[in-house]
Formats: sequence, C-alpha cells, structure tokens
Amino acid sequence: MSDRFDVIIIGAGLAGCALAYYLSQQKLDVLVLEANSIAGGTTAASAGRAQIIESESEEYLALVVHGFNKLSNLGDELDVDLQWRLPGHLTLLTDEAQWSKYDFLTQRLRKFGLAAEMLPPDQLLRIEPAISNFRGLGAAYSQEGHLNPLRLCHGYAQAARRAGAKIRINSRVTGFEFQRGEIQSVVSHQTCYYAGHIILATGAWSNNLMAKLGCAFPMQFTCAQALVTESMPPFIHHHIGFSGFYQTVHGLQRSVTLGLGQHPAGNLFVSNAIQPAFIPECSPSVWGLTALCQNLRQQFPGLSDIRVLRSWAAASPFLPDYLPAIGNLPQIKNLTLAIGFHLAIPTIPLICEEIAHAFKDSGLTGLPDYLQAFSPQRFLQTPMRAIA
Repeated sequence: MSDRFDVIIIGAGLAGCALAYYLSQQKLDVLVLEANSIAGGTTAASAGRAQIIESESEEYLALVVHGFNKLSNLGDELDVDLQWRLPGHLTLLTDEAQWSKYDFLTQRLRKFGLAAEMLPPDQLLRIEPAISNFRGLGAAYSQEGHLNPLRLCHGYAQAARRAGAKIRINSRVTGFEFQRGEIQSVVSHQTCYYAGHIILATGAWSNNLMAKLGCAFPMQFTCAQALVTESMPPFIHHHIGFSGFYQTVHGLQRSVTLGLGQHPAGNLFVSNAIQPAFIPECSPSVWGLTALCQNLRQQFPGLSDIRVLRSWAAASPFLPDYLPAIGNLPQIKNLTLAIGFHLAIPTIPLICEEIAHAFKDSGLTGLPDYLQAFSPQRFLQTPMRAIA
C-alpha cells in the first residue's frame, strides 16, 4: 500500500499543524504523520504565553515582534476562538544584576514600540497586591499576550484539513527509503508514503529520526512539570514569573522556578519543576508537584487552600544556542527541519508561513535571509554519512 504527496510533515504539534495549513493554502497535497495525537507532545504542556522579552538578540526580537503582531487576527483566519488576550508580563527581580539586565531589555522593547517599564515595589504592589509576600527590588513589566495553545494547534489542523491536507495520527515513522541522495519514501507501520519533500517538525523527538538519517543532532530537553488549579475569582492580573525562569527551564539540574498565570475561566496555571531528562517521554514526579505547591504557598500565601486539579510533565526542548533549526541539510536534497522553536507562540505561525511561501516560490531552496541564520547546518560539526 502506498500514497504519494507533494509534502510529508512528520509531527502534528503546533509547528507541524501550522505547516500543514500554510502549505495546503498553496494548493499542495500535504500529509501529516503523527506518532500519537494532535498536540499530544510539548504543545499539550504549553502555557500559551506569547513571550517577547526573552528574545536572544535584537534581530530575533524583530522577528518575535512581527509574529506577535499577527496573533490578534489569527483566530479569525482559522475560524476558531483562540482566547487571545493581552495580560502583560511581570518579571520579579531580586538583585541589582537582574534589575540592570531587565532595565536594558525593557528599553529594547520600547525601541520596538512595545509597552515596557521598570516597577519599584510600591508600584508593583499597586497593580498586583497578591504578591505582597515578595521581597525584592521590584519587577519589569513587558507587553505580552496569551492564547489557548490547544485551540491554536487544533485550529490549524482543522483549517489544514479544510484546505485538503490529510493528518494521520497513531502513525509513528519507523524509517526512510533513500535513492540518489533523496528520501524516496517515509515508512510508518509497514506503509510507505511517497513525497517530493519531507519536513521534520518533531521537536524534542527529533534525535531518533535524525539518527536514522545518519546525523547526530544536538536537540536537548529537560522534563518540565506544571499544574493547574481549580477556578477562583480574579487573583492576579498579569502573567508573573521570576527572573531566570527561562534559563532554569533549559537548565541541567533539578530545580524549581515559578511562573503563574490565570486563565479566563479562573484556573491558575503554575509552572515549573525541572529535572534532567534523557528521553523525551516524561512522567510527572512526586517531588515536582510537592515543590511547586511549596513554592506557590511561599510566594502567594493567599493560595494555601486552593485545590490542584491536575499536574503533568513534558519535554521542554531546546538547541544549544536557544534558537530554532530551520532549513535543509546537506546530502539530503528534499528534507527540511523545522524544530527547536524559541518563543514558540509568536514565532511558529510566522516562520511556518514563510516556509510555505518559500516552497511555492523555490521549492524551499530560497528561504528569506533572516531564516538563513537558523540553518541546521550550524550544528553539523562532522559531515553526514552519504545516503545511498
């Protein structure tokens, strides 16, 4: 049994489903193969933050801001309520080094026309009285948004299907067939699917498939655990996180940081308890749930009696420079990587749309200049073995 498609996308997380939608808009025959379920991996654990301030450089910030500005209309385009809102983010700061760093970052945001300012303790408590137990120098406020990541991913999947894409879940890719330096077919459950081009959008699960392609790739991940509470009246008005949150999530030691947001229904999303991981299939830990609850009670005594509805863990993937890998690999003419997205909510829709436009115009050989900087070839320190 076999089928032929213009493009096969491996992975039905946010990146895979966005790619399916934008490529289908180009009137291409698209197939998505997913080992488990749509949005069943890292996307399922996303807090839905449209992060901005953590951009690695001014160049990357320009990309993030461009993607962020497109999010407000994305729900209308996909015909789904994404629950998009603009709560803003508060980064709590405990020492002078943090204050200096975020003073620079807020100034950088203002250069791009975004609301951002440094708040001393009295101003901080006026806008967020619930953090009265915090003892620090104050906070950095930055413009930021929030949406429902599951609605976004499934919205892309549904829109892709309406445009003609096929999405096959429970279809784990087990191998590839090669001919003359190209992937001839993708093998799943003893079924061969043929395509002119293959896109790998498998995030934390990329290393095994890359090994089948003869390439060692430095995708890394930790196990990040979060929880959600019962619904309660409005408690906080912004997303709140501590300085060093992003670095802790991508660290190598068991640790706890705190990020807190309240969803429109009143539930609190609390993250993260972090521990090293060596395989991406992560399970919640007893220590993580206990540590998160203890940290939450310490910082927000008013939440001591709130009930936890559920806790979960997922792989938190990242590449060594915290930037994505977008583009082709040498010696495999028809393979593109779209993995390792950094600040995923504002960047994935933008980058995936650019990939689709490049495919239409040049068969993915002409990605825009700003995406060339994310070429996966920067991680290939030894040549790939030849593919027969």
